[in-house]
Amino acid sequence: MISKDKHKKHPPIVKPKSGNYHHCEWSIYGTSCKNINDFFINIRERFTDRYRFQFVDADHNSDHEDSVFQFGEKRFISEGKNAWTSFDDQFVSIDFDAVLVNGNHYPATQQIVIIDPQKEDSLYRRKDQLTNVQLVILKNHDLDIFDFIKDLLPDNVPVFTGLDNEEIFNWFSEKISSAIPELNALILAGGESKRMGMDKSRLIYHGEKPMEIYLADFCKSLDIPVYISKAYDCETDHIGAHPVIFDKMPGMGPFGAIISAFLEKPDAAWLVLACDLPFIEKDLITKLIKHRNPSSVATAIKGKSKPFPEPLITIYEPKAKMRFFKFLSQGYNCPRKVVINSDTTVIEIKEENQIENINTREEKTIALNKIKN
Repeated sequence: MISKDKHKKHPPIVKPKSGNYHHCEWSIYGTSCKNINDFFINIRERFTDRYRFQFVDADHNSDHEDSVFQFGEKRFISEGKNAWTSFDDQFVSIDFDAVLVNGNHYPATQQIVIIDPQKEDSLYRRKDQLTNVQLVILKNHDLDIFDFIKDLLPDNVPVFTGLDNEEIFNWFSEKISSAIPELNALILAGGESKRMGMDKSRLIYHGEKPMEIYLADFCKSLDIPVYISKAYDCETDHIGAHPVIFDKMPGMGPFGAIISAFLEKPDAAWLVLACDLPFIEKDLITKLIKHRNPSSVATAIKGKSKPFPEPLITIYEPKAKMRFFKFLSQGYNCPRKVVINSDTTVIEIKEENQIENINTREEKTIALNKIKN
């Protein structure tokens, strides 16, 4: 008998929410390219200490035959135009907090309309692209919204006057802050430790709870959705109500566990905690969350005397997923390598005992005595 179920060529995977470039994107319509460019510069400069904006525009210099990319102070110039697809649009936009697009050349899933009488005809020709108008800006006080635009507007769309209006900045701030990814906790409890000779996640330091449950309940008390990371062949009967994310990359350790979490929930930010931290306290996690920087790839804790941040007491933003895959493609599967070679916000602490790892039976005995006393 032939199955009626549709054959799937590839295994299912959760796709992140995104527009043409970014989940926070707006194309700007209704005025000249110069005005749109000036508007972007004004927005970018206003938020320079808070958010990173990207601007998508056409190449107005048609004689330019080379491809140019610049990262930091390093400039890459290659002969000819690079092949480019819509997937590349998203690859280069992921590190930003929001994307503004010149609507005279390219569309986006959300739109901002500027009412400028000099460009009324141009706006009319593009009215079919105005499918999700989020904001209308009157260029001058004596203007009204064009009739053909009124029919396209959703109810209660905000209307501001002037391109340098404080209300515009407040609107952007509210939109971007409301789109900050939800924070989830990932307790790394993969399985047996070679140095400990047993599963560290099952060790008990506090009361009667094994560490994986202790840390999971710990994060749950902070109103953070919690997931426990397990190797694909681990038993989970003892975990109870906490959901489990099984490793999709066996043998990769914490690196693979973090990628597996992003594959499960690609739009979430992940507070990653190792299960061998018996001295960690709520105030440290609260501090990490308070100083979280969603504009960075990660926000990490670092002991004052330590040379590097702790990659397993770190919040990873959704943009970190691509960063992990890039390092994997270069032959690296070390979370610390990602943290110290990325745009990471580092929170330095003096209480270094809280970030002490327990890796051997001798260290376990010492830790139990410290906690007991």
